[in-house]
Amino acid sequence: MNDVADKSADILATAKERFSYAIERKSHNTTRQKEDIRFAASSPDDPWQWDQKTLTQRNLHGRPILTINKLPLHIRQVTNDIRQNRPQVRFRPADDKADPEVADILNGLVRHIEAHSQADMAYDACVLNQVTHGEGYFRVLSDYVSDQSFDQDIFIRRIDDTFRVHLDPDRLDPVGSDAKWGFVEDDLSEDEFKKQYPKAEPIDWKFASEPGWFIEEGKRVRIVEYFEVDEQEKTLYLWANGSTSFEGDPMPNGVYMGEMPIKERKSTKCKVIWRKLNGQQILEEREFPSKYIPIVRAVGNEWKVEGKTYISGIVRNAKDSQRMYNVAQSAIVERVLLAPKAPWTASVEAVKGYEAIWKTANTEPHSFLPHNHVDEAGNPIPAPQRTQPATVEPGLSQIAMGASDDIKSETGQFDASLGQKSNETSGKAIMARQREGDTATFHYVDNFGQAVRHLGVIILDMIPRVYDTRRVAKILGEDGDMATAYIDPKQGEALTEMRDDKGAISRIFNPNVGIYDVYATTGPSYTTRRVEAAEAMTQMVQANPELWGVIGDQIVRSMDWPGAEDMAERLKLTLIPPVQQMLGKDEGEAEVPPQVQVAMDQMQQQVQQLDQAIQAMEQELTQTQDKQRQAELKAQMEESKRIKAETENYVLKAQQQLATDEQQAMQRVQAAIPQPVQPDPVESNAAAEMQAQEQEMAALQDLAGMVQQIGAQNEQVMHALQESTQLTVQAIAQMQDAIVRAQTAPKRATLSNGRVITIESGLGA
Repeated sequence: MNDVADKSADILATAKERFSYAIERKSHNTTRQKEDIRFAASSPDDPWQWDQKTLTQRNLHGRPILTINKLPLHIRQVTNDIRQNRPQVRFRPADDKADPEVADILNGLVRHIEAHSQADMAYDACVLNQVTHGEGYFRVLSDYVSDQSFDQDIFIRRIDDTFRVHLDPDRLDPVGSDAKWGFVEDDLSEDEFKKQYPKAEPIDWKFASEPGWFIEEGKRVRIVEYFEVDEQEKTLYLWANGSTSFEGDPMPNGVYMGEMPIKERKSTKCKVIWRKLNGQQILEEREFPSKYIPIVRAVGNEWKVEGKTYISGIVRNAKDSQRMYNVAQSAIVERVLLAPKAPWTASVEAVKGYEAIWKTANTEPHSFLPHNHVDEAGNPIPAPQRTQPATVEPGLSQIAMGASDDIKSETGQFDASLGQKSNETSGKAIMARQREGDTATFHYVDNFGQAVRHLGVIILDMIPRVYDTRRVAKILGEDGDMATAYIDPKQGEALTEMRDDKGAISRIFNPNVGIYDVYATTGPSYTTRRVEAAEAMTQMVQANPELWGVIGDQIVRSMDWPGAEDMAERLKLTLIPPVQQMLGKDEGEAEVPPQVQVAMDQMQQQVQQLDQAIQAMEQELTQTQDKQRQAELKAQMEESKRIKAETENYVLKAQQQLATDEQQAMQRVQAAIPQPVQPDPVESNAAAEMQAQEQEMAALQDLAGMVQQIGAQNEQVMHALQESTQLTVQAIAQMQDAIVRAQTAPKRATLSNGRVITIESGLGA
């Protein structure tokens, strides 16, 4: 018991030391980052963009205090661009044991995890923090699928408050893949704490240094989740089948008891221990199903200065320009408001006796203002005069405009990027300016893509540990269609297929077999790409209506309206015959001429009968002792096998002939359909993009001439199919002649059981 208590005390002491270390290492960033958030969230109701001293002075004198916050527009421009082009996790085989189809299954599994986790909210919160103050987080965890299930699943969860995450400051990877430990703070009400941990005292983690401190009534209890990587040096074994395992682990699939490894070396085995701590004790503890800390970090701008890391977002450098803009606009408003309140100049004698009226000269609309025009001695007194009203200096407007432009340059976003009218007139110039803005902020997109890639690495590592028994996994297609696949961590191959009693084929995969690379792609969502594809195909059909008979069903399927799928299926019936033939081939519905199919079925039946006859003769051969009879049976078997081989050869040639002719026909159809030129996604300058678009337009212009040839090519395809059918019928006729010859041959033999056998055909009579 003392050993357990001592171990817990050591763990708590280490955790407190690491927590304090993390707080200290990032304290210089924390203050600035919180200021960035307040500055970005400033509004007329919360004028955080003004310092308190200036606010007090202006309020005291009744001077305007304007907060015209231009920064949220620039923040949303970056964050919403990432929303429209979310990075997607992708897997691909990295060795000879990995299977491309398993990689596709893993892609669909990750999409399902994202969908049922509502990962979009986690990504959006992370990106908002990343762009605003330079650092965002989201996390990965495992939990039971439901309250009635023993199966666990993987979930992606948001972290909206980045200041409650403390990741190993000594990490080198910006996304945190090499972090050795990390903390996530959480607050619980006193009632909730007692409900979850009835045997624990509500001692707050924040006051962990004061072991005698207990929560005040109505106060919340702060606890922490503590992740720690446990590294153990063990021997790594390499087995004959290429699999590896650590010392003490179960034998891999395909490795038998007593088998010796072919190689071994010392290596490090990592596992992550998850704990929940309050100020004085370990509330929960278990192994997390991954070797990585399940906290993913996305960084904005990161600088190394004299051994310290400085982090910032899009707000930091735009602060002064925003302040200058607020001051300039407030000054302009102040000048405009003071214009109708220009003071009067008058001698005391001129307003003597009328002081009450003149005190309200600038506040009340008097019909006239009386004054004295002579003094007591009869000398004339000058009439009161209004001073020249204050005007708005041109310099103030220039300062405001300059400050607005400075904000754009500091954020890397100009009018074209913001959807505003600018001095660019041509489409190329506008696109070039937009690309400049995208380039200036692309590091936010790229850094978030790296974070999503690390998410894929964590999930790939978790899948075999979470899906550790044979079970059904839901696979979400890119188009939103749901499918299923079986996970079997015990099977020896990466992918197998199983057919049920109804003929349905199910895929069974083992994520433990093979190595897969993880990468992230950035691009529009499937819906956006579908709409763009529909628009492009519509333009192609408008250029040449004859293409409707080739791609009409694809255009309708890409449309975003109810019943589009049903309409597309019906439109398939109106496509040109070669395309219908190609679609039938792709879907496993290729039609074979009826006379050919009948002949091939007949030949298959003859082969089955020959097999039965040969088996009967082999059985009699093993039973008879008559030398002469044995010789006759051997001769009969050899002849039957020859006829069987000849029959199978005829069937094979017919199938090959059909496949060859169909392939040639489909190649003619595919050659008749032009492929549009797509711009290279790697190119990052406007000139290259314009060149790609010009190439695409040239291809579309050539389309008309190519489509005019479709009719003639269709005739050629149909002629080829007719020729194929004739050749196949001829081959079948030759097979039928062979069958007739074999059946009508007079040579017969009688087996010991009394059954009569035709030697040439091997058919029972």
